[in-house]
Amino acid sequence: MRRLLLLLVLCAPMASAQDPHPLPQGALGLLQVASLTRGELIWMQGRVGEGIYTTVDKEGRHCSIRMPVAVGKVVRSGVGVEASDGLTIIVMTAALNDALLKGERVAHDAFRFAFGTGESAADGVIVNGIAADEGFVLNARRRWISWLLDNKPGPGCQ
Repeated sequence: MRRLLLLLVLCAPMASAQDPHPLPQGALGLLQVASLTRGELIWMQGRVGEGIYTTVDKEGRHCSIRMPVAVGKVVRSGVGVEASDGLTIIVMTAALNDALLKGERVAHDAFRFAFGTGESAADGVIVNGIAADEGFVLNARRRWISWLLDNKPGPGCQ
């Protein structure tokens, strides 16, 4: 028992010293959505969900904020709802990072997004979960009343 306790005491500082949210090289932030709910209604097909946006503040602390996301396109479709895979976006510029942290609604055409890492001038890089022919909104509010209340969550930092 003493050996186990000694081992825990020695390993605890190493566990807390690790980076809690590793960011890709050169990135200012990372938006990850584990899963989305997919829905179809006549002419619209889309996915909605909530992810976590993680960035590093000026003091070097990792900050996370919950972020609602909507992805979709206009297409002839049926009616239905089902679970879907998530998405990942790497944030590369301060302008996009600041907009997300302020809780601003970010549409796909408001910033420059690249698919893959080939485009160096992109504000964000879509790693997976969004097709080139789909539009999306980050910080999409779940209920219309939330736009009137101006309720924007702030980031939690550690």
